[in-house]
Amino acid sequence: MEGLECDRVLDASIIAAVQAKPLPEIARRLAAGHQTYVALVNGEPAGFGWVATDEATIGELDATVRLPERNRYLWNFVTLPEFRGRGIYPRLLREILADGRSEADWWWIMYAPENRASGSGIEKAGFIPVAAVAFDERERAAFRELRPSAGPMVERLLGVPQATGMLTPCWKCVRAGRGAMACADDACRCDYQRPDVTCAA
Repeated sequence: MEGLECDRVLDASIIAAVQAKPLPEIARRLAAGHQTYVALVNGEPAGFGWVATDEATIGELDATVRLPERNRYLWNFVTLPEFRGRGIYPRLLREILADGRSEADWWWIMYAPENRASGSGIEKAGFIPVAAVAFDERERAAFRELRPSAGPMVERLLGVPQATGMLTPCWKCVRAGRGAMACADDACRCDYQRPDVTCAA
């Protein structure tokens, strides 16, 4: 996209303003070793995201990612509404990977199954899916291996077990208390980008 720049930002006050988050929260993230990148279109903030260098908490799953050396976890990516649909997210991801090439060999990223836009952007950036992460029949975070022999690595990273049965197709339904199996595979209507669209209870 013409006029698009993606840069790592170190100034906590600038990050807080762009991301509309309290300055103390941004300062805590930076102190914990997280890095943030901002996408600018003709100088105007269009999106942002974070890179964990040590560990990160995935609140939706009640899981903590503990990163081995030279591993990074990408999280909390947002494209501002007026800039969505322009390919900013995959471009930002690719720029981050290029910028951190000398620091990391493995890059991890995750998205809720109902966040189809995020999944599409991640795929366009060149990521290879190794596991599906969701909730099992007992509403516990679990994963299903998608790439042969990736299971042990994913289990160590996330600290959640491999699923022995079905996984819910939607994190949102579980968080809303509608049960892990509220909707069948390929039947979930939830859309992360449209909070008003939900599955039937």
